[in-house]
Amino acid sequence: MCGLLRAPMRCRGTISALSGTRPMNQPATVRWQPAIAHRPGPLYRAIAAALAEDIGNGTLPPGTRLPTHRDLAWDLKVTVGTITRAYQEAERQGLIGGEVGRGTFVRDPRRLVEPVVESGGGLLEMNLGLIDLSVNATALWPDAPALTAATQAVALRPDLVSLMSYQTPLGHHRLRAAIADWLADSADLHVAADQVLLAVGGQGAMLTALSAVTRPGDTLLVEQVTYPGLRAVALHLGLRLVPVAMDADGLLPDAVEQAARSHGAHALYCMPTLQNPTTITLSLERRRALVEVARRIGLMLIEDDVYGFLKQPSPPTLHSLGPDVTLYVSSLSKSLFPGLRTGFIVGPRPLFDRLATILRATVLAPAHLGTVVAAELIDSGEAGRIAQRRRCLVAERQSLARTILSGLDLSGSDPAVTHLWLPLPETVRRDELVRGALERGVKITAADGFGVGRGEVPNAVRICLMGVDHSAQLEKGLSVLDGLISNPVASASAWV
Repeated sequence: MCGLLRAPMRCRGTISALSGTRPMNQPATVRWQPAIAHRPGPLYRAIAAALAEDIGNGTLPPGTRLPTHRDLAWDLKVTVGTITRAYQEAERQGLIGGEVGRGTFVRDPRRLVEPVVESGGGLLEMNLGLIDLSVNATALWPDAPALTAATQAVALRPDLVSLMSYQTPLGHHRLRAAIADWLADSADLHVAADQVLLAVGGQGAMLTALSAVTRPGDTLLVEQVTYPGLRAVALHLGLRLVPVAMDADGLLPDAVEQAARSHGAHALYCMPTLQNPTTITLSLERRRALVEVARRIGLMLIEDDVYGFLKQPSPPTLHSLGPDVTLYVSSLSKSLFPGLRTGFIVGPRPLFDRLATILRATVLAPAHLGTVVAAELIDSGEAGRIAQRRRCLVAERQSLARTILSGLDLSGSDPAVTHLWLPLPETVRRDELVRGALERGVKITAADGFGVGRGEVPNAVRICLMGVDHSAQLEKGLSVLDGLISNPVASASAWV
C-alpha cells in the first residue's frame, strides 16, 4: 500500500512537533534535540554538524522550520550565542535560511545555490523563499537510508578494487547484468547482459546513441514539444531538429513518415511512455505503427524511457517491438539517484561496435563507483522497493495537486508521472502566468521551454510536483497558481 511517506527517523538526534495552533499551510516548528556530547570541538560546531547530518539523512527535510535560538538553547542547556553561531555556520554551508518574521528553515541540500530572479528594479537578487516547481526531480529523502546502506556494503566488497580498475567502454559484465535485471523488472524489457552498454547518465546515453546514427547537419525528428536536454545534445552535434505533429494520444506515425520523407531524416527521438512534458503514453497500436514506419523507410528510433518505471504495468517498449530499428536509452536518475550517473543503452547488434567506439572516445569507461552502488541496490532488491516508494509518493503528490487545482482541466495529464501538464484557459496567457507566479515566489515552465524552432506550442505550463521535498511548500505553490489562474483579471492588474 502507498501510505504517507515521512522523513526517516534513523538518526542520533530526535525531533517532535511543538503543540499549538498555526496558520494554514505554515509548517510546524520541530523540537529538534541533537545528541552532541560525543562530538569533538566547540559546541557550536557540534550543533552545526548534527544539523548537517540530520538534514542529510532526511530527519529534517527541506522546508522544516527549526526551533528558535532561545528554545534550542534552553533544550540543549547552552547559551543563545552558541545557537546563533551554530545557525550561522549552517547557513554559511547553505543548509538553512532565515525568513524575517517566519523563522529559520531547512533548505534543499540538492540546490545549495539559490535561483536568481530579476527584481522589479532590474537588479538580480537571491530569492530565499522561491518554491521551484520547474525542476522535474524526484524526492530523495525517503531513500537516504537505503543509499547509505548500499554505499557501506560496496565499501566492504572484496572485489571492489577489481571493479574500480576495470577500464572498458562496455562496463564490467556483473554491472551490465544488474542493469539487465533492472530492465526486466522495471520495464518488462528482457535483454542479455552483453546487449547492455553503460553510459554516464541519461544525457551521456542520448549523446552516444545520437552520435552513432547521425552526422553534423543531419535532420533529427522529435515530438512537437520535447525534452530540453535533447535540444542541448542536438545543438552540440550540429543536428537540425524538426518537430513532428502530436494529438491528444501522442506522436502521429503518419506524420513521422511524412516528415522523414520531406526532410530526409533517418532518426527520431521520442518518449513513448509518460512523455515529458505532455505525460502522454503511446498506445500499443501506435507503437506498432511507429515500428512499421521505421522499418519501411529506414528510420532509427531513439527511445527515451527514463520515466517508464512509473507506469505499471509497463507497456511494451519500442525496443521489444522493434529491436532492429530501436536504440533504447535510459538512466537511474529518476528511479534511484541522479548522482549515480548510471545511464544505459540497448541497441541493434550492427550498431554495437559503433556505440562502444564512441564511448571509448568520449568517456573511456563508465563512472564505475556510481554504477557499483546502483548494482548493489538492484542485486539486494532495494532498487525495486525504492521505485515502489517513488510511485507511492507520486500518487500522493498528484492527489494533493488535483485537490488544490480541482477547478482546472487535468484530464489529459497522466497521474502516474512526476509533473502536471496543464492546458490553460483562453483567458490566461502562459507567459503572464509564469511571470506572475515568479513574482509570488513560485517557478514553473511555460510550453515554450519545450518547443522546437518555430514549431507551434500549446498554451500550457508544466508543473513539477517532486522537486520540493516538503508537501507544505508544494501546497503553498499550487495554491498560488490556482489563485492566479482562477482570477486572471485581478492577477493581470497586479502584474502591470
